[in-house]
Amino acid sequence: MLKSVRNSAGNVLLQILAATAVMSTSFYFLTNYVIGQKEQVGTTVNLVNLRFALNSAMDYVIFGVRQKYCFTPDYALLNDTPDKCNLVHSGNVERVLMSVEQENFIKGLIASNQNVGPVNPSEIRLSKISRLIDVTVATTDHPLFPVLNSLRSVKGPDGNPVKVGFISVDIQRDDSPYLPRAGREVYLQIHVALKEFKESDPIAFGRTKMEINSQIVVYPREVGSFALLVPGDLHLDLPWDYTFAPKTGSVSLHKFGSRSDLGSSPGLVFNSPVFVNKDIYLPEDNGPASQVDGNTQYSAVTFAERVYLGNGWVKKGNNEVYSPRSMGGLADRYWADARTFGGFLKGIENDGGLDKGLEVFKNGPGSTSTGSLATSMELMKKCIDFALSKAKVDTITQKSKLGARKTNETMSQYDYRITLSNGNEFSRQWNALRINTSQWGDGKVQIDQSDIYFGGAVMEFRIYVGGRYVDFQLPRNGYAKVIVPVGSPAYENTLVNAKTTAEAKYNTALKDQKSLDQKLSDDRRLLNETKTQLAEEEAKPKRTVASTSTTDTSGSQTTQTTQTTQSGSTSGTTSGTTTGGTTTAQQPADNVDYQDPQLISSLEAKIKELNAEISDLVNNKIPAQDSVVNLASKDVDMAKTNYNAYLNLKANPPVIEVDTSRVKTKWDYADDKLDIDFTVTNAKSFLDANGKLVAPVVGLQAYDGTFYRSEPLYGIPSNENLKGYLNFKFNNSQLYLDGPDYATKEANSSIITADVDDTDYTALAAQCEAARNAATSQSFGGAGWNTDFSPSTRISWNFAGTQNTKAGEDPALNELIWNSTNATRANATFQLRSIVGKCVIQESAEFVTGFVACDDLEIEKRSKPLRIIGTFIVGKLRIHSDAIKAGINWSSIYSPQATVELRNAGILKSKSGRSCDDKNADPIWHPIPSAIEVSDRMSCNAISLRGKADPFQWTTVDPDCGLVAGSGTTSSSNTTCKRRMVRFFVVEQSREGGI
Repeated sequence: MLKSVRNSAGNVLLQILAATAVMSTSFYFLTNYVIGQKEQVGTTVNLVNLRFALNSAMDYVIFGVRQKYCFTPDYALLNDTPDKCNLVHSGNVERVLMSVEQENFIKGLIASNQNVGPVNPSEIRLSKISRLIDVTVATTDHPLFPVLNSLRSVKGPDGNPVKVGFISVDIQRDDSPYLPRAGREVYLQIHVALKEFKESDPIAFGRTKMEINSQIVVYPREVGSFALLVPGDLHLDLPWDYTFAPKTGSVSLHKFGSRSDLGSSPGLVFNSPVFVNKDIYLPEDNGPASQVDGNTQYSAVTFAERVYLGNGWVKKGNNEVYSPRSMGGLADRYWADARTFGGFLKGIENDGGLDKGLEVFKNGPGSTSTGSLATSMELMKKCIDFALSKAKVDTITQKSKLGARKTNETMSQYDYRITLSNGNEFSRQWNALRINTSQWGDGKVQIDQSDIYFGGAVMEFRIYVGGRYVDFQLPRNGYAKVIVPVGSPAYENTLVNAKTTAEAKYNTALKDQKSLDQKLSDDRRLLNETKTQLAEEEAKPKRTVASTSTTDTSGSQTTQTTQTTQSGSTSGTTSGTTTGGTTTAQQPADNVDYQDPQLISSLEAKIKELNAEISDLVNNKIPAQDSVVNLASKDVDMAKTNYNAYLNLKANPPVIEVDTSRVKTKWDYADDKLDIDFTVTNAKSFLDANGKLVAPVVGLQAYDGTFYRSEPLYGIPSNENLKGYLNFKFNNSQLYLDGPDYATKEANSSIITADVDDTDYTALAAQCEAARNAATSQSFGGAGWNTDFSPSTRISWNFAGTQNTKAGEDPALNELIWNSTNATRANATFQLRSIVGKCVIQESAEFVTGFVACDDLEIEKRSKPLRIIGTFIVGKLRIHSDAIKAGINWSSIYSPQATVELRNAGILKSKSGRSCDDKNADPIWHPIPSAIEVSDRMSCNAISLRGKADPFQWTTVDPDCGLVAGSGTTSSSNTTCKRRMVRFFVVEQSREGGI
């Protein structure tokens, strides 16, 4: 049995050792796995940042292509000013997109001595644009700042930082003959790479080069690709019969009380793009978040394809820029989630410039005026310069200065206006508001940030009280309550020690005073006792002594004395013998107590001594000690007063309240200005750590675009001119403060930073905004060579009337009506009419097609659905609310379903007479196709309708063709066409490379 137990114990031990070995091995491998996973996560983060940078830079470049940027050559890759965006600008995108026909048009202008601005006739078109971005030049206002900033934290597989100094961008036209072409499309190859130096190869992450390539195709965005073009604003927040002021070009599509008013009807659906020259107004969402959609006011309009704005905003009915009910809420993420209309299902896009031709068109017959669209090139240059300068570190931000001026002061409140000069702006920092109280003793800071949107810090404050300070940050609308420490524990200990010492001295003085008083009392008692003793001694009888002397034969002298009492009786005889100078007295024989002269003498001496001591005590020592006691008492009172006063100040410390608020101007809130109000209570309690009364100093640090997360960008030195100090002083009463009139460069200095910049940059911003909103397709790029045909818009578009239309008559046709006689699926024809004074779609019409420009289009009340295929340019548009209830499906001829419907209606049909649905004998790629089949393919598809009207092939209503004075040799004015792609679609066909 014992052996069995021992064997079992041994087995258990072996099992434990084996399990321990397995666990140790597992832990070893698990540790390696965890470490490997951590490294993989770190690598993934770095890869994401690099991919993010590459793709974001590519997206930005493609956007610049879409907007026809003139990319600046200053390592910032921004859009240059209009005066520089000419035919010799090496970053002009339009020079890369330019067709040969457009180049020939410009050469023709040059040949006819037209001023086209700076030009090199042998190199008008560009084949390539090359640019670099220096990652250290962008401020937080730069469009690419987030990605440029993210590159600073990237590390390679080896854990070392990846040094990205530049992003290179190459935009090259691809003229390869192997690419399919059907018209004016342009192919571009765009290459973006991350580099350490300007001329270096792309940086490698592992074995992968940090570069990406994209192939895009640019093709004209023809007028005929839109279902509807609106010259003014599009209102979805008004009733259908709302009357606008004349010549506004605005349109109202009916707003219903709720979605339930429509029943099952889809309402008005645009299945092709819609162009709105200015703003779109959406209904206000007047219901709470919990309210069902059917009970919210609703405009029954759905934009199934993209909506293009000339130069406008999406707004709410109160003219504010539209914002969803919640920022990022699950029910408000997409335009399709909007409860007040059908939604922008393919999004919206802003051209950045009004269609100048539409501005002329809406003004009605005979108009050649563009109204208030004349935009000063000088103003536009100033606006763009202003924007560019804020996006680069070495421009406006480094020249800007902080200015502070006192605007108001009461007994305890001090109001200041803070500004940044040269139009520099306060920049929101994206870190949490910071507070540093490490040097603030037992003081406290409380921050209330009520404005969420403007919650990022724009100012940092440092409040000094003696050698102590506190740091805190505030947003544009913020509040801080600063409780100032009073004195210090060390100073309080000093006061306590002073009180204790004074009390000890006072107690000692009292003790000494009591000792002196006791001494005086004792001396007086002893004096009385001594005097009594003296009197008693003197009251004793005196001894009388009579003496005779004889000389014996031996030479010794013998004396005999006879003592007599005061009464004259002889009381006895004393005799003695004197030998060798020694006297031997002989005591009287009687017992009478006589006076002791020696005692009397001693008592008298003592009395004299006591009198002298008493006199010294009364006249000197006690009065002197009384003074010591009084002084000690005053010291105690002073020490107690000082201590109690300190406790009172400590219980009522100074409080500085700081309010920051945005400055409202006539135009808008100013981003370069800030109001700061200081409220100070208990100013008399401003004691430094040593108990000295000290006035506070408030240090100011403004944050602009050169700061990110409250730190200077790229490690560059911060602009010291963005700092200032408000040096407060005590007034004569020492109870209140006097605020300084200006901020100074240093604490307790008299040299001011700068005066407040009173320039109303919001007015400039408003002017720039108005200029941008009024900017047309002609305002940017090629201002010198781009001949303006917009005044002749109505002439150029007034081309399709009837046989009876007289030449030059505007409109070409007074009225066009669709009804059952010409607008059913059995009898409809494709109408090409421009310009028509009044267009009416009556109730009996069900299938309307055509390219039509109408001064006034009306869709009457109806109960049946309506189908519209084509493009309508309208000056006015009225659609009865019942027509929207009945349902309207509106698209251009390019909608996929439109081809089928146009074939079924007989509008699209083959030239040969066979059905368009029949299969072709030859494949579409056949190298030698049949002429009949080619003709049939063309006529059976919507592209055949495109050729019916050249103006609908232009990319804007602003004419591409017009009269140029002296442009020919046979007449002073000839019709000519620019062949310019003002607006175009940009389609990215592929993107490859990178990581």
